[in-house]
Amino acid sequence: MDYNVVLFVDSSMLGGIETHLVELSKLLTQNRISNNIMFYEDHKNQAFYALLNKENIRYEFLKGNLSSLLKKLKTFDSKTVVHTHGYKAGIFGRLACKVTKHRCISTYHAGEAGTGKLKIYNKLDKLLSPLSTNFAVSEQIKASLKNATLLENFIAINSSNSHFNRCDNKTLNIGFVGRLSFEKGPDIFCRLAESMQQDLDIKFHIFGDGPLKGEVPNLHNLQYHGLVERNDIWSKIDVLLICSREEGLPMALLEAISEQKFIISSAVGAIPSIIKHDETGFLMLEANAQHCQYQVEKLLLLPEEQTKRIINNAYNILEERFSGKQQFLLLQKAYTGT
Repeated sequence: MDYNVVLFVDSSMLGGIETHLVELSKLLTQNRISNNIMFYEDHKNQAFYALLNKENIRYEFLKGNLSSLLKKLKTFDSKTVVHTHGYKAGIFGRLACKVTKHRCISTYHAGEAGTGKLKIYNKLDKLLSPLSTNFAVSEQIKASLKNATLLENFIAINSSNSHFNRCDNKTLNIGFVGRLSFEKGPDIFCRLAESMQQDLDIKFHIFGDGPLKGEVPNLHNLQYHGLVERNDIWSKIDVLLICSREEGLPMALLEAISEQKFIISSAVGAIPSIIKHDETGFLMLEANAQHCQYQVEKLLLLPEEQTKRIINNAYNILEERFSGKQQFLLLQKAYTGT
């Protein structure tokens, strides 16, 4: 293709946006489009850099100010497209592209409004949306913008004959995967583990980092793993439990489905468009420990054949909607301005 793409982000952790960037870079490379990731500044995000190195994805760092961004953009030719991710990259990226006259694309990932300074940044991010061609990863986020196209998250699906098998035949391993922040509900997950301490056939695992890390309790049936390789997550759990209070379309959900894991989730964001209760997983009416426990206990009683059928149904939807084919057509149209 006769253009190249710079994926611009300000990243300090390894979460949904970062996973999306990896999948996006792989999709662009697969379609012979030159691309690299440009960081607003180096936050010493070593876990993410290691993942990029592993996937042979090129990246570079700016100095954390608008002047360094403008200086860098002026070295790009007119065929370079800047694609921003996250509120800070979106705000500065649009302003800088306006000055240098580069095409700017922005993807909105966050479904939550936030509080304090974050709320102000998110509001400013949306106010500046007319300066870019915009995508939103869920209908809920799209509805909050006047000029966005739905671009659902996607994932490179490995052709596999793997089927649902418990990591430990005697124990059901349930995982929380994501940022440890209020909107993701790690406190709900911890209360669930605490209420089910007497059930020796269930173990709970938390993967991720964030401001609520220090509130993870010390329980015999709950293990905190921190930030680990994504493959290490799926080899340790049988069930992904999403107890988010607010959500877009979590990359962890797509990864879990790809890895043949059972899904129990709160009905937030775009999740109900994939997880249909009793068809492709279990949906909770409310994000609280009581509803989580009810669904976990229901899964324990579910016949194995029915469990596998539900998992296969989810996998079929993943192949149809989230393999990247439809998403690339939308991206290409935005990148070329056609």
